[in-house]
Amino acid sequence: MSETDAVSRVDRTQEGAVAVLTVNNVKRRNAFSPEIRAELVGHLNDIETDDATRAIVITGAGGTFSAGGDLSTMQDMTAFEGRNRIRAGRQTVETMARGEKPIIAAVEGFAFGAGLSLALLADWIVVADDATFCASFGKVGLMGDMGLFWTLPQRVKAGKAKRMLMLADVVAADEALEIGLVEAIAPKGQALSAALKKAQAFAEAAPLPNRLTREALAHFPAGLDDMLAYESQGQGILFTSADTTEGLNAFFEKRKPVFQGN
Repeated sequence: MSETDAVSRVDRTQEGAVAVLTVNNVKRRNAFSPEIRAELVGHLNDIETDDATRAIVITGAGGTFSAGGDLSTMQDMTAFEGRNRIRAGRQTVETMARGEKPIIAAVEGFAFGAGLSLALLADWIVVADDATFCASFGKVGLMGDMGLFWTLPQRVKAGKAKRMLMLADVVAADEALEIGLVEAIAPKGQALSAALKKAQAFAEAAPLPNRLTREALAHFPAGLDDMLAYESQGQGILFTSADTTEGLNAFFEKRKPVFQGN
């Protein structure tokens, strides 16, 4: 095992109903190695089966979200090795995008390359006021991956998406908020605490509608007929759920509902 492999990991902690996943590869500014991708997917799959967890926060250790892919693991790859690497990245994307539980990203420092891709797979992104973003793939002769061509155009206008993808524009936190790349800004060092607060709000929301909403939005940009079909199917299920009964009863009884995910 190499030194890089030994220090590359994803730590999991629990804050009530919120699971916190921390990419911890500080020596390489939390660059993604194949091992980190595999660990991240493993944690996400475990969380999906944990009924006590209602939301997920993803962050990076040491004041950096992620500087991108670990370039030291990309040298001298064959075409087949490159294809297998992208397949592993696709597994990460599909696990995050199609999972049932809301994901909040807490970004400090850099979110470059695959780090940007990872952050944009979240439902809510809170960033430190000194955070910066860059689709830096072109600087090493690559193009965006890990779902970036799907997530980025959902958040920013086409012209800005093209400049980020083709010119590797660096976007500071205030501009990121202005153009809709992120949802909130926190003071430096406080992105995680702000993300946990928002994650708790997601955790207290009705889980079944959130699950079906994420499932429908994962088909973006589907046509009107497809989206109406997703709405009909999902809402039909929800009308018969115990959580909808609880929500309606709480409304009429003028109390806060307690959703169980049933």
